[in-house]
Amino acid sequence: MCNRYTLIDPEGAFAAIAKILGVRLEKPDWVTKRYNLGLMQVAPTIVNLGSGPTAMPMRFGGGPLGGSQVFGNARSETIFEKRTFKQQAPTHRCAIPTTGFIDWETDDQGRKWPHLFTLDHGRPFTMAAIWNAGDSTAAVPPHFYIVTTAPNELVARHHDRMPVILPENRLARWLDPTPMAQPEFSAFAQSYPATQMREREISDFANNVKHEGPECLEPAKPRPSQLGLGF
Repeated sequence: MCNRYTLIDPEGAFAAIAKILGVRLEKPDWVTKRYNLGLMQVAPTIVNLGSGPTAMPMRFGGGPLGGSQVFGNARSETIFEKRTFKQQAPTHRCAIPTTGFIDWETDDQGRKWPHLFTLDHGRPFTMAAIWNAGDSTAAVPPHFYIVTTAPNELVARHHDRMPVILPENRLARWLDPTPMAQPEFSAFAQSYPATQMREREISDFANNVKHEGPECLEPAKPRPSQLGLGF
């Protein structure tokens, strides 16, 4: 699932969103570069609470109240059926600014090798998500879940799901708090064309969610099987 992503150009991301929507949307000071953003970390989201798009800090992921399981994704095919999501799906939609998402290839020995997926133009984009206002009495902060769908040919080499990437011409409607019925929601939840994306293997330094900084996105080092014996 998409439980790790980057935001290494936050200024560009906010400027692009503002231009697409035709609104004033400045990057808040608390938004910084992120190279390895993961579950239970606070991240910027773009929401419309009725007075226009705004940036709002939210925790990435959550789970049922009282439960120990934490997850950060919501399957688009069942989002209107699952108790955790069905109340939020029609109206609580948000966009997640990003410069790429990370997913893993698992080899025959069970070792995981991270890959970074970006759009071919190299600029920031947004992923579709739904959000929950949380519960202050239970100390549950506002949080979001990235909406996932079937992978395109590029992502399918390594994973059976991918995040829903929002084309520019669909961003305004996604952020519109007007209720969205399931058929329209499903129309948004399509795989982004593989021909418009790029992928590269990155350093396994990114495997640890506690790691941050440019080192996470450095080119992958040769794998043990690629090193040879040297003679």
